[in-house]
Amino acid sequence: MDLTRLLRLMPKEERKQIQKVIDILQIGGRSKRTIDNYVCAINRFLKYFESKDISKLNENDIVEYMKCSYLNKSCSVNTYNMNISAIKYFYSINFNKEFNNKLLPHSKLTKKIPSTIDKETFDKIFYGEKSLKHKCWLLLAYCSGLRAEEVASVRLKDINANEHQLKVLGKRKKERFTVLPEITVRYLRMYYKSYYCQPYNRRVNKTGYLFEGYKYECLTSSTIVNYFTDIKHKYNLDESISFHSLRHSFASNFIRNGGDPFVLKSMMGHTSMNTTSIYIHMGRDFNNLKGVNYEQI
Repeated sequence: MDLTRLLRLMPKEERKQIQKVIDILQIGGRSKRTIDNYVCAINRFLKYFESKDISKLNENDIVEYMKCSYLNKSCSVNTYNMNISAIKYFYSINFNKEFNNKLLPHSKLTKKIPSTIDKETFDKIFYGEKSLKHKCWLLLAYCSGLRAEEVASVRLKDINANEHQLKVLGKRKKERFTVLPEITVRYLRMYYKSYYCQPYNRRVNKTGYLFEGYKYECLTSSTIVNYFTDIKHKYNLDESISFHSLRHSFASNFIRNGGDPFVLKSMMGHTSMNTTSIYIHMGRDFNNLKGVNYEQI
């Protein structure tokens, strides 16, 4: 989303209010994705109440908005929670106003087992893909556990091919190391040579990012997510499958092959072992579990 263009189209007072939100989020080190989501959510809210004095709205007004715009449209819990958070943040920053959380609660998330992609399906997608760049995206997620935004922002200096190691800048700007298998190293080298090192290609990597985007900026995560949406339709994958499912597959495969859960926690960038523990359950081989011998009952 082009924030500069969006702000330019807003009335002066609203532009000032949203710019203040952007500034505080940036000072707090929030990601571009979070900032974009908050600005879009606040912009939709302001348009809904454009004929009213926004500073005088109360909990009942916001409940009406959330019901009309999200609950009645059966939007996901994540979408609801993100929008309610953005609205509360907007009022806190601009009007020093806090709402009653009992009247404007966050919805509880359903704890679902993450969707994964089996090796056979991944191989079909990977070897059916012609683009070296797309092959690299798939490998970084499936074999190293990267999120879409982390794939988009891989830097050349963070690739340690000799040690099969990759330094990743994850959520909340936390750095971590993850594994870089030989197959990924091989395709990253092939991509770099084909994209930057051919005699007929005068491209110069000015940003340090492996995958450059528009005007020498880093690639956007939405580009990767949209690409995988096309893949999902092409191979008729289950609706629950997303690009993030490749990361889940990496984690469950690591546990299934005897990997240490604490090493996985570090490679995934999890703050709590509770987050990692779901993969311990997913990685179990239920055909070979030892326990009660029911044949003798």
